Amino acid sequence: MKNTVISAVSTSVLTSVLTSVALVSVAAASAVPPNSTTNPATTPSTPSGEVAPPSKAPPQVQGMPSVPATPAMVTEVLEAIPFELANSYVHNMRKDVVTVTRGHVLVIRAPKAFLIPRQLADSVLLVGAQTAERCNVGYESGVLVVVVPQTSEVGSDGVTRVADPLRSRIYFASPELPERVDAAWIAAEAAKADAAKLPATCAVNARALNGARTFDDRDALGLLIADLIARYAPDELERAEALRAVD
Repeated sequence: MKNTVISAVSTSVLTSVLTSVALVSVAAASAVPPNSTTNPATTPSTPSGEVAPPSKAPPQVQGMPSVPATPAMVTEVLEAIPFELANSYVHNMRKDVVTVTRGHVLVIRAPKAFLIPRQLADSVLLVGAQTAERCNVGYESGVLVVVVPQTSEVGSDGVTRVADPLRSRIYFASPELPERVDAAWIAAEAAKADAAKLPATCAVNARALNGARTFDDRDALGLLIADLIARYAPDELERAEALRAVD
């Protein structure tokens, strides 16, 4: 008798469970539109059978103005300071390794449309055949402080000389990530600039060139950069103070 009761109870519980499962399945099926289909090509799955996240990330910035058309010249060079370092560092604004011991710090006025901070590939600032390191944002002031490592160029007479940034084309090239920029990419952008008939040089303030300065290393050079940011882009004092705080 006891076994019969247990068996009856078990059967009743099992029936209830199966009924609940059936009801859930029917409800789930009814929630799917009758004409909907699942395309396996557009619904990737992980090995465990779970649906994987979309392979294409959503835009990083909503409502951000698009990058202006390139190539485009900067407006003017306000100041140029040649420098030399006792201890070199590696320029990280291009794919190929560039060890820096000499170069220029330039203060440049530029169209504000190119200075909007974006969380994506931005227009590469080129000084002749070299990439420039932007040291501030510059949107409010319209002024950028940049570091340009020394580079060489071959003149029309076939002689290789140290490039003079004040006699070079300074312009915004196509948007790209620094780790993808190499000599071939820069040459292709220069060809686009030639085709667009950009000037070979940009406007330079008559008192732009300063005397050469010597520094121990990149951090010491950062103190000069901080002073220039504070002078030309006073809205970015926090950036200037951060450079001064580096030991």
